[in-house]
Amino acid sequence: MARISSSTLFNFTDSIDYLVNNLKDGFYCHNTYEKLPLRNNGYRVPMACFCDIPLSLIKEHFDWYGRYGIGIKRTYARKQGVKPVWYVTSESNLVRNLVKQESLSEYERKHLLPYLKQFLGNQAYQSGKEKRKKFYDEREWRYIPDNSLVEFFFGLKAQREKRTAMQNGERMKLDLNQVEYIIIEKESDFDKMINEIRKITNGNKELKFENLIAKIMTAKQIERDF
Repeated sequence: MARISSSTLFNFTDSIDYLVNNLKDGFYCHNTYEKLPLRNNGYRVPMACFCDIPLSLIKEHFDWYGRYGIGIKRTYARKQGVKPVWYVTSESNLVRNLVKQESLSEYERKHLLPYLKQFLGNQAYQSGKEKRKKFYDEREWRYIPDNSLVEFFFGLKAQREKRTAMQNGERMKLDLNQVEYIIIEKESDFDKMINEIRKITNGNKELKFENLIAKIMTAKQIERDF
C-alpha cells in the first residue's frame, strides 16, 4: 500500500537565496493572513509552514510554493512545537461561533485560531494565477512562535487586511543535523549550494560538510524519478 504521509516535513520557498537563509538562520516565519471558510473573515499570525507529503506525491506542491525546500525529521519538528493544522469547512460550528464573538479568549486566540485552515479555497500559483485548491491535500503542519500576536479580522476589515503587506517575521530554530533533504530546482544550483554549505560548516565541529552535501537533490530529479 502506498504511503500517503512521510516521516519528513517539508518547507518550500521560491529562491535559492531564501533557502540558504533558512539553512543559516532557521525557518523564516512569514506574518501571514489566513482566510477562514466563511465570507470576509480570517486572521494573521507569523508562521513557518510544512507539508507532510512523501516525495512521490510532492511534485504538484512545487507549482504553489517553489522548487527550493528543506525536509526535516518530523520527530525533531514536533519537539520544536510544530503542530498539524485543523482543516475546517463552511459548515463548521466552531468557525461560525468564533466569527460571532466580539472578542476571543486567550486560549482561542493563541492555541486554536492559528491552527485553523480552510479545507478548500482559492490560492495563487507561483506564476500569480489563482486557482481553486484543496488545502487538505497538503497535510500542513505549522510552527507558531511563542507569544505571537494573533489578529482576528472579519467584515470589511478582513477584506482590507488581506491586502496588507507582509511584515518581518521571527525564525524557527533549525539543527542542520536534523535535515533529511535539501531540494534545489536544477543542477546549475549545485555549485552555489555547495559553496554556501561549505561556509556554514566551516569551523563547526558538530556539522559535517559531506553529510549535508549528500542530502541535496533537485526538483527535476523528483519530478522525473518519483
